[in-house]
Amino acid sequence: MRHIAVVGLAYLVVAAMAATVAADELSDFDSARRAYDQQNYPRAARELESLVGGVVPRARNRVVRLEARKYLGATYLFLNRPKAARDQFELLLDEDPAYAIDPVAFPQAVVRTFNEVKAKADAERAKENARRARRQQERRSEELDDLLLQQRLIAELEALARTETVERVNSRWIAALPFGVGQFQNQDRRLGIMFAVMQSAFLASSIATFIGHNSLRNEDPAPGDLARARRLERALRIGNWVSVGGLLSFYVAGLTEAQVRFKPIIRTTRERELPEELRDLGKERSQMRLEVGLTGARFRLDF
Repeated sequence: MRHIAVVGLAYLVVAAMAATVAADELSDFDSARRAYDQQNYPRAARELESLVGGVVPRARNRVVRLEARKYLGATYLFLNRPKAARDQFELLLDEDPAYAIDPVAFPQAVVRTFNEVKAKADAERAKENARRARRQQERRSEELDDLLLQQRLIAELEALARTETVERVNSRWIAALPFGVGQFQNQDRRLGIMFAVMQSAFLASSIATFIGHNSLRNEDPAPGDLARARRLERALRIGNWVSVGGLLSFYVAGLTEAQVRFKPIIRTTRERELPEELRDLGKERSQMRLEVGLTGARFRLDF
Protein backbone atom coordinates (compact mmCIF):
# COMPACT_ATOMS: atom_id res chain seq x y z
CA MET A 1 0.00 0.00 0.00
CA ARG A 2 2.84 2.32 0.90
CA HIS A 3 4.50 1.49 -2.43
CA ILE A 4 1.36 2.46 -4.35
CA ALA A 5 1.19 5.73 -2.49
CA VAL A 6 4.81 6.55 -3.35
CA VAL A 7 4.21 5.80 -7.03
CA GLY A 8 1.09 7.95 -7.07
CA LEU A 9 2.91 10.81 -5.40
CA ALA A 10 5.74 10.58 -7.92
CA TYR A 11 3.23 10.64 -10.79
CA LEU A 12 1.58 13.75 -9.37
CA VAL A 13 4.97 15.47 -9.00
CA VAL A 14 5.91 14.67 -12.62
CA ALA A 15 2.52 15.83 -13.88
CA ALA A 16 2.84 19.03 -11.90
CA MET A 17 6.32 19.63 -13.30
CA ALA A 18 5.10 18.99 -16.86
CA ALA A 19 2.21 21.37 -16.34
CA THR A 20 4.63 23.96 -14.98
CA VAL A 21 6.94 23.52 -17.97
CA ALA A 22 4.01 23.79 -20.38
CA ALA A 23 2.79 26.89 -18.60
CA ASP A 24 6.27 28.43 -18.76
CA GLU A 25 6.52 27.70 -22.49
CA LEU A 26 3.13 29.26 -23.15
CA SER A 27 3.98 32.28 -21.00
CA ASP A 28 7.29 32.79 -22.81
CA PHE A 29 5.58 32.46 -26.17
CA ASP A 30 2.92 35.04 -25.22
CA SER A 31 5.66 37.43 -24.12
CA ALA A 32 7.55 36.96 -27.40
CA ARG A 33 4.40 37.44 -29.46
CA ARG A 34 3.59 40.67 -27.61
CA ALA A 35 7.07 41.90 -28.44
CA TYR A 36 6.43 40.94 -32.08
CA ASP A 37 3.07 42.77 -32.12
CA GLN A 38 4.82 45.83 -30.60
CA GLN A 39 7.37 45.58 -33.44
CA ASN A 40 10.15 45.04 -30.92
CA TYR A 41 11.76 42.48 -33.21
CA PRO A 42 15.15 42.10 -31.46
CA ARG A 43 13.43 41.22 -28.17
CA ALA A 44 10.93 38.95 -29.96
CA ALA A 45 13.80 37.17 -31.68
CA ARG A 46 15.65 36.58 -28.39
CA GLU A 47 12.60 35.20 -26.61
CA LEU A 48 11.53 33.01 -29.55
CA GLU A 49 15.07 31.71 -29.94
CA SER A 50 14.98 30.66 -26.30
CA LEU A 51 12.03 28.44 -27.21
CA VAL A 52 13.06 26.94 -30.56
CA GLY A 53 16.66 27.97 -31.06
CA GLY A 54 19.49 25.49 -31.15
CA VAL A 55 19.61 21.89 -32.25
CA VAL A 56 17.13 20.70 -29.61
CA PRO A 57 14.32 23.21 -29.01
CA ARG A 58 13.30 23.92 -25.43
CA ALA A 59 9.61 24.03 -26.32
CA ARG A 60 8.19 20.54 -25.77
CA ASN A 61 4.62 21.40 -26.69
CA ARG A 62 4.13 20.83 -30.43
CA VAL A 63 1.69 23.71 -30.95
CA VAL A 64 3.92 26.15 -29.09
CA ARG A 65 6.92 24.93 -31.06
CA LEU A 66 5.23 25.36 -34.46
CA GLU A 67 3.86 28.81 -33.63
CA ALA A 68 7.18 29.93 -32.23
CA ARG A 69 8.98 28.90 -35.46
CA LYS A 70 6.41 30.74 -37.54
CA TYR A 71 6.79 33.99 -35.59
CA LEU A 72 10.56 33.61 -35.42
CA GLY A 73 10.70 33.25 -39.19
CA ALA A 74 8.58 36.37 -39.62
CA THR A 75 10.76 38.22 -37.08
CA TYR A 76 13.93 37.27 -38.97
CA LEU A 77 12.44 38.77 -42.14
CA PHE A 78 11.85 42.06 -40.35
CA LEU A 79 15.43 41.91 -39.06
CA ASN A 80 16.64 41.40 -42.67
CA ARG A 81 17.77 37.83 -42.06
CA PRO A 82 15.99 35.98 -44.91
CA LYS A 83 18.23 32.88 -44.71
CA ALA A 84 17.46 32.37 -41.02
CA ALA A 85 13.76 32.97 -41.74
CA ARG A 86 13.72 30.27 -44.44
CA ASP A 87 15.49 27.86 -42.11
CA GLN A 88 12.77 28.28 -39.48
CA PHE A 89 10.01 27.81 -42.06
CA GLU A 90 11.76 24.66 -43.31
CA LEU A 91 11.96 23.26 -39.76
CA LEU A 92 8.28 24.06 -39.26
CA LEU A 93 7.29 22.30 -42.50
CA ASP A 94 9.50 19.32 -41.69
CA GLU A 95 7.40 18.79 -38.57
CA ASP A 96 4.06 19.64 -40.19
CA PRO A 97 4.15 19.53 -44.03
CA ALA A 98 0.50 20.60 -44.28
CA TYR A 99 0.94 23.75 -42.24
CA ALA A 100 -0.47 26.90 -43.83
CA ILE A 101 0.11 30.52 -42.85
CA ASP A 102 -2.74 32.99 -42.45
CA PRO A 103 -2.37 35.66 -45.19
CA VAL A 104 -4.50 38.08 -43.14
CA ALA A 105 -2.44 37.92 -39.96
CA PHE A 106 0.97 38.34 -41.62
CA PRO A 107 2.41 40.76 -44.17
CA GLN A 108 2.63 39.77 -47.81
CA ALA A 109 6.42 39.41 -47.68
CA VAL A 110 6.14 36.85 -44.86
CA VAL A 111 3.37 34.93 -46.65
CA ARG A 112 5.29 34.95 -49.94
CA THR A 113 8.52 33.70 -48.33
CA PHE A 114 6.68 30.97 -46.42
CA ASN A 115 4.84 29.82 -49.55
CA GLU A 116 8.11 29.74 -51.51
CA VAL A 117 9.71 27.56 -48.83
CA LYS A 118 6.59 25.38 -48.73
CA ALA A 119 6.56 24.96 -52.53
CA LYS A 120 10.24 23.99 -52.49
CA ALA A 121 9.66 21.55 -49.61
CA ASP A 122 6.67 20.03 -51.40
CA ALA A 123 8.73 19.60 -54.57
CA GLU A 124 11.60 17.98 -52.65
CA ARG A 125 9.14 15.75 -50.84
CA ALA A 126 7.55 14.72 -54.14
CA LYS A 127 10.99 13.92 -55.58
CA GLU A 128 11.88 11.90 -52.51
CA ASN A 129 8.58 10.02 -52.71
CA ALA A 130 9.24 9.32 -56.39
CA ARG A 131 12.77 8.12 -55.60
CA ARG A 132 11.44 5.94 -52.80
CA ALA A 133 8.76 4.51 -55.06
CA ARG A 134 11.34 3.89 -57.80
CA ARG A 135 13.68 2.16 -55.35
CA GLN A 136 10.81 0.07 -54.07
CA GLN A 137 9.84 -0.87 -57.63
CA GLU A 138 13.44 -1.75 -58.44
CA ARG A 139 13.64 -3.84 -55.29
CA ARG A 140 10.43 -5.66 -56.25
CA SER A 141 11.77 -6.22 -59.76
CA GLU A 142 14.99 -7.64 -58.33
CA GLU A 143 13.00 -9.90 -56.01
CA LEU A 144 10.88 -11.04 -58.95
CA ASP A 145 14.01 -11.73 -61.03
CA ASP A 146 15.48 -13.68 -58.13
CA LEU A 147 12.29 -15.74 -57.81
CA LEU A 148 12.21 -16.44 -61.54
CA LEU A 149 15.88 -17.44 -61.45
CA GLN A 150 15.18 -19.68 -58.47
CA GLN A 151 12.27 -21.30 -60.31
CA ARG A 152 14.43 -21.85 -63.39
CA LEU A 153 17.24 -23.36 -61.33
CA ILE A 154 14.81 -25.64 -59.52
CA ALA A 155 13.32 -26.74 -62.85
CA GLU A 156 16.81 -27.46 -64.21
CA LEU A 157 17.68 -29.33 -61.03
CA GLU A 158 14.52 -31.41 -61.37
CA ALA A 159 15.33 -32.14 -65.02
CA LEU A 160 18.82 -33.25 -64.05
CA ALA A 161 17.48 -35.35 -61.19
CA ARG A 162 14.85 -37.01 -63.39
CA THR A 163 17.39 -38.21 -65.95
CA GLU A 164 20.70 -40.00 -65.75
CA THR A 165 23.39 -40.29 -68.40
CA VAL A 166 24.71 -43.73 -69.32
CA GLU A 167 28.02 -44.04 -71.18
CA ARG A 168 28.88 -47.04 -73.32
CA VAL A 169 32.44 -47.49 -74.54
CA ASN A 170 32.60 -48.90 -78.12
CA SER A 171 35.25 -51.24 -79.50
CA ARG A 172 36.92 -51.05 -82.91
CA TRP A 173 37.23 -54.83 -82.92
CA ILE A 174 33.44 -55.09 -82.70
CA ALA A 175 33.20 -52.47 -85.45
CA ALA A 176 35.16 -54.89 -87.68
CA LEU A 177 32.52 -57.61 -87.42
CA PRO A 178 30.26 -58.30 -90.44
CA PHE A 179 26.47 -58.25 -90.80
CA GLY A 180 26.12 -54.58 -89.72
CA VAL A 181 27.44 -55.11 -86.19
CA GLY A 182 29.67 -52.00 -86.44
CA GLN A 183 26.74 -49.92 -87.64
CA PHE A 184 24.50 -51.15 -84.81
CA GLN A 185 27.30 -50.31 -82.34
CA ASN A 186 27.41 -46.77 -83.77
CA GLN A 187 23.60 -46.60 -83.35
CA ASP A 188 22.98 -46.36 -87.10
CA ARG A 189 20.13 -48.87 -87.27
CA ARG A 190 19.15 -48.39 -90.91
CA LEU A 191 22.67 -48.97 -92.25
CA GLY A 192 23.07 -51.91 -89.88
CA ILE A 193 19.92 -53.56 -91.23
CA MET A 194 20.97 -52.90 -94.83
CA PHE A 195 24.45 -54.43 -94.39
CA ALA A 196 23.05 -57.36 -92.40
CA VAL A 197 20.44 -58.16 -95.07
CA MET A 198 22.80 -57.79 -98.05
CA GLN A 199 25.65 -59.76 -96.50
CA SER A 200 23.26 -62.48 -95.34
CA ALA A 201 21.75 -62.71 -98.83
CA PHE A 202 25.16 -62.96 -100.55
CA LEU A 203 26.33 -65.48 -97.93
CA ALA A 204 23.26 -67.62 -98.48
CA SER A 205 23.68 -67.32 -102.24
CA SER A 206 27.37 -68.29 -102.09
CA ILE A 207 26.59 -71.33 -99.91
CA ALA A 208 23.75 -72.43 -102.17
CA THR A 209 25.80 -72.09 -105.37
CA PHE A 210 28.77 -73.83 -103.74
CA ILE A 211 26.62 -76.79 -102.67
CA GLY A 212 24.93 -76.92 -106.06
CA HIS A 213 28.25 -76.81 -107.89
CA ASN A 214 29.75 -79.58 -105.75
CA SER A 215 26.67 -81.77 -106.26
CA LEU A 216 27.37 -81.86 -110.02
CA ARG A 217 30.52 -83.90 -109.41
CA ASN A 218 28.49 -86.98 -108.48
CA GLU A 219 26.37 -86.80 -111.60
CA ASP A 220 27.12 -88.78 -114.81
CA PRO A 221 25.06 -87.04 -117.47
CA ALA A 222 24.13 -88.82 -120.69
CA PRO A 223 25.76 -87.61 -123.90
CA GLY A 224 22.60 -85.76 -124.79
CA ASP A 225 22.56 -83.90 -121.43
CA LEU A 226 26.23 -83.04 -121.37
CA ALA A 227 25.81 -79.58 -122.89
CA ARG A 228 23.04 -78.68 -120.42
CA ALA A 229 25.15 -79.97 -117.49
CA ARG A 230 28.08 -77.83 -118.61
CA ARG A 231 25.87 -74.72 -118.82
CA LEU A 232 24.50 -75.42 -115.31
CA GLU A 233 27.98 -75.96 -113.89
CA ARG A 234 29.17 -72.73 -115.46
CA ALA A 235 26.16 -70.78 -114.09
CA LEU A 236 26.64 -72.16 -110.58
CA ARG A 237 30.37 -71.40 -110.67
CA ILE A 238 29.85 -67.82 -111.85
CA GLY A 239 27.00 -67.35 -109.38
CA ASN A 240 29.26 -68.52 -106.57
CA TRP A 241 31.98 -66.12 -107.61
CA VAL A 242 29.50 -63.23 -107.77
CA SER A 243 28.00 -64.15 -104.40
CA VAL A 244 31.40 -64.38 -102.72
CA GLY A 245 32.50 -61.14 -104.39
CA GLY A 246 29.33 -59.37 -103.26
CA LEU A 247 29.76 -60.73 -99.74
CA LEU A 248 33.36 -59.50 -99.59
CA SER A 249 32.44 -56.13 -101.13
CA PHE A 250 29.67 -55.43 -98.63
CA TYR A 251 31.87 -56.64 -95.77
CA VAL A 252 34.66 -54.24 -96.77
CA ALA A 253 32.15 -51.41 -97.26
CA GLY A 254 30.54 -52.09 -93.89
CA LEU A 255 33.93 -52.34 -92.17
CA THR A 256 35.13 -49.08 -93.75
CA GLU A 257 31.91 -47.22 -92.88
CA ALA A 258 31.94 -48.48 -89.27
CA GLN A 259 35.58 -47.47 -88.78
CA VAL A 260 35.25 -44.05 -90.43
CA ARG A 261 32.14 -43.15 -88.44
CA PHE A 262 33.32 -44.91 -85.31
CA LYS A 263 31.97 -43.43 -82.04
CA PRO A 264 34.28 -44.20 -79.12
CA ILE A 265 31.61 -43.37 -76.52
CA ILE A 266 27.83 -43.46 -76.83
CA ARG A 267 25.98 -41.39 -74.25
CA THR A 268 22.29 -42.00 -73.62
CA THR A 269 19.88 -40.55 -71.07
CA ARG A 270 17.07 -42.28 -69.33
CA GLU A 271 14.45 -41.16 -66.85
CA ARG A 272 14.47 -42.16 -63.24
CA GLU A 273 12.20 -41.52 -60.28
CA LEU A 274 12.60 -38.08 -58.70
CA PRO A 275 13.99 -38.16 -55.13
CA GLU A 276 11.52 -37.35 -52.37
CA GLU A 277 13.43 -34.22 -51.32
CA LEU A 278 13.13 -32.71 -54.79
CA ARG A 279 9.46 -33.67 -55.05
CA ASP A 280 8.79 -31.73 -51.85
CA LEU A 281 10.88 -28.83 -53.13
CA GLY A 282 8.85 -28.70 -56.33
CA LYS A 283 5.63 -28.54 -54.32
CA GLU A 284 6.91 -25.70 -52.13
CA ARG A 285 8.40 -23.50 -54.82
CA SER A 286 6.77 -20.18 -55.58
CA GLN A 287 4.41 -19.68 -58.44
CA MET A 288 3.94 -16.51 -60.44
CA ARG A 289 0.46 -15.67 -61.65
CA LEU A 290 -0.92 -12.87 -63.77
CA GLU A 291 -4.34 -11.82 -62.50
CA VAL A 292 -6.58 -9.70 -64.68
CA GLY A 293 -9.64 -7.96 -63.29
CA LEU A 294 -11.90 -4.99 -63.87
CA THR A 295 -9.36 -2.61 -62.35
CA GLY A 296 -6.41 -3.83 -64.39
CA ALA A 297 -3.77 -6.52 -64.24
CA ARG A 298 -1.28 -7.37 -61.55
CA PHE A 299 1.32 -9.98 -60.76
CA ARG A 300 0.85 -12.31 -57.86
CA LEU A 301 3.47 -14.55 -56.29
CA ASP A 302 2.26 -17.60 -54.39
CA PHE A 303 4.56 -19.38 -51.98
